[in-house]
Amino acid sequence: MSAVGLEVVPCPYCGSRTNTVWATELGFTTARCTDCDFLFLNPRPSDADRSTATQMGVHMAADGLDISERYMPSKTQRYIPILREQFGSQFAKSGPISWVDIGAGYGETMDAVSSVAPAGSTVIGVEPMHPKASAARARGLQIYEQPLGPGIPVCDYASLIDVFSHINDFDGFLQNVRLLLKDGGEFFMETGHLDGRVPRDDFPGVLGSPDHVSFATDRHVKGFLERNGFEVLSVRLDPIDGWMFTIKNVIKKAMGRDVRVQRPFASRYRTMFVRARKLAN
Repeated sequence: MSAVGLEVVPCPYCGSRTNTVWATELGFTTARCTDCDFLFLNPRPSDADRSTATQMGVHMAADGLDISERYMPSKTQRYIPILREQFGSQFAKSGPISWVDIGAGYGETMDAVSSVAPAGSTVIGVEPMHPKASAARARGLQIYEQPLGPGIPVCDYASLIDVFSHINDFDGFLQNVRLLLKDGGEFFMETGHLDGRVPRDDFPGVLGSPDHVSFATDRHVKGFLERNGFEVLSVRLDPIDGWMFTIKNVIKKAMGRDVRVQRPFASRYRTMFVRARKLAN
């Protein structure tokens, strides 16, 4: 990591420069803001280095740059019932809609949206990583290979699935989401719910340093959304450490992987789904 520039930053949520060490992983420190309990990598890779890594189509790792993901149809099957629960009744009463998935990856969420949305709907993905964008495009998906910004058509709905922790400036990001959405349009996101007031051992996995630069609770996400012109409609928190999760970690541990094995449903960590509406200017 010697070639990657690091920068010391204030709390991305409240701006405080007072923090304590919450955890260390692979030589990186996750700090807890002593004023608001937000968790963030500090110091963290600079914006310039993170942008370069993204354009190369790789994730940052402690020993350089790495990409280990692939297209996974099982992700689509996971999100279809979630989207039906969140939007099914609304879609049943509407005509075609437009949806943009930000950080679309290989397009699994796009496939799920297409399965649930009304006939004739338009589903677009935004993915700056070239290998992922190319793979999704090869499957016939409409992908904008760029960061979120000008040139992407405005839409009725936008989603952000497992991307929050990668974003240095979430306030600035949400302002771009506002530009993307029509007035009254909806924003749907999934991320982890991780409370800085609980010990590191309560999180049943690796933190993903330095690729993951921040972790939030529902209070933080609501705060980000509301101060950037959104009305929060719903928050859903789901445990992740069920029996299957535990069995997988036991197998990984036996293979020598650095994972934590706990009894099922012991962790207070949750997957968080948040639905919000853009307020008019």
